[in-house]
Amino acid sequence: MKPLISSEEATNIISDSIEESKVEIISLDSACESPGRVLATDILADRDAPPFDRVMMDGICINTYNHILGSWRYKIIGTQAAGAEKMILPKGEFAIEVMTGAPMPTDANAVIPVEKIDTVDGYALPHEGLEVDDLQFVHLQGTDSKQGDIVLPKGSVLGAAELATAASVGADQLEVYKLPNIALITTGDEVIQPHEVPTDFQIRRSHPAAIKSLINSNNLGNITDKHLPDDEEIIEEALKTAIADYDMVILTGGISMGKFDFVAPLLEKLLGEAAFHGVAQKPGKPFAYWKPSDNTPPVFALPGNPVSVMATMHRYVIPGLKYSMKQHHKKSVSLADSFQWNNHLTGILPFKETNDGIIICPPRNSGDYLALVGCDGFVEVPPESKLCSGVTLAAF
Repeated sequence: MKPLISSEEATNIISDSIEESKVEIISLDSACESPGRVLATDILADRDAPPFDRVMMDGICINTYNHILGSWRYKIIGTQAAGAEKMILPKGEFAIEVMTGAPMPTDANAVIPVEKIDTVDGYALPHEGLEVDDLQFVHLQGTDSKQGDIVLPKGSVLGAAELATAASVGADQLEVYKLPNIALITTGDEVIQPHEVPTDFQIRRSHPAAIKSLINSNNLGNITDKHLPDDEEIIEEALKTAIADYDMVILTGGISMGKFDFVAPLLEKLLGEAAFHGVAQKPGKPFAYWKPSDNTPPVFALPGNPVSVMATMHRYVIPGLKYSMKQHHKKSVSLADSFQWNNHLTGILPFKETNDGIIICPPRNSGDYLALVGCDGFVEVPPESKLCSGVTLAAF
């Protein structure tokens, strides 16, 4: 194993080496069926929003000049419906019924809500003492955005609001980052499938469930997984195929110093020296990374213990995938309670969110996967630190 580097150095190496994903065009309908895709280009407004002075309440429209002069009733001369051509309000004590979303009639400058008037014999009578301000309940043209404005910037994650915005500006074909094809390889003779009954010396295969759900829930890739025995030749052939055929490779286990830890030596044989192998963190110290080249994808080699897998996925792999799609991943959280970390390594620790902030929930060891149940992410804690409530930390 190489000398340990800091988590910040590891992050910088990954972010500097990860290439921007390729771009593809998908339909708006396709994006709605699979939300969470990431825009690869800005979307611009094709016209002003709103595109006309828009009525915001059902009621009547008037010109406030007459109201200021003391008019107390207005003859209703027609109805302005949404989707109908804009009408013209004559001068004098006249009103037009208006519906929410309709264009504001020409020469009208205020809307009186329907609950603020009485209608008698074709006349609208505003309630006594009612004040009417210019432009009340009128959504003026272009106040949300102007034609040509960026309404969705590159890097936007396409959720419900973003897709509705795209539809509103006629963007029915969307340029998005292509989802990478990811190979996930796990190793170990002690590992069996979840449906199988283990002996006293076997464990069920759980890493793929965690890794695939993390990637799929963020819509960051198409992942294929394979489990291999601790056989050097089989692992080497599988690595050759994954490196040749996939856009990213993720491995768990086999990267420490054990007799059957074949993964790291084989990756060095196939790809050369790792960009780093060993990070000054707990859990996940043996974590290794190989940079992409013209002919090879990025390779993330994670330690084999369950908490280490989840910590390094949250801290490095998911951010790495987001870097490739020009997204920022890190967020800040504040501690609800004080916390002391008595370790010379940086802590990558699970936390739970509360109304008052987060509570750090350190596992008993890196195999204590039950400690992760109900947790909301991982937080980075400095070495040998005594943290007070309210302290802000980086979370992933």
